[in-house]
Amino acid sequence: MMKDSPNMKDVIRECVKLDFIKPEDVPDIELYMDQITTFMEKELANTKRYDSDKTLTKTMINNYSKNDLLPPPVKKKYSKEHIYLLIYIYYLKNSLSISDIKQVLTPMIENFCDDSDSSKMDNLYEAICDAGLKRFTDIVVNINETHNRSKEIFKEYKGKDKDYLDKFAFTAMLGYEIYLKKKLLEKMVDVYFTPEEETESPKKEKAKKDKNPKDKK
Repeated sequence: MMKDSPNMKDVIRECVKLDFIKPEDVPDIELYMDQITTFMEKELANTKRYDSDKTLTKTMINNYSKNDLLPPPVKKKYSKEHIYLLIYIYYLKNSLSISDIKQVLTPMIENFCDDSDSSKMDNLYEAICDAGLKRFTDIVVNINETHNRSKEIFKEYKGKDKDYLDKFAFTAMLGYEIYLKKKLLEKMVDVYFTPEEETESPKKEKAKKDKNPKDKK
């Protein structure tokens, strides 16, 4: 049985917000880990599904450092560049694995991170935010179009059945769109961000197994 819920347009309006950390809000000083987690928790609070969720924890930061998604802190302090990278990780981890994110961010860390000058990373982050702002309206329009189309699928139904099927259709269509974009993200990692020797190694391992008679039964 479906519970009573607010109008779908209101739900869309509430959820689909351009809620990101503005470039000018990123601290221009080095921070300790506790200060980093406090900053991220405050700035990204509206992106959480539940109030009890954590946007970033010490364990997460340590794990990212261990997996080379972040340069090591200097004397236990994290720079503005670390914050930029943590923001990218926060959004990418919803669609990509940690190993995939590492492939995407490694060239950025190697070519644009500079302990003595954050201007390159400043410019990159500002450009990404500006592009997101310009794209935001199109994204909202696309979501509303998907919602309007979903309501046309089960026209022949009435009452509670119609209400349920409309919401199910919208959920399924959104899920399919997300699935396609996730597959595209993974393909981009494989084609554009993964070194050739790493893409070849799984094929070589498979070839070894195929040639090894002990693996065949």
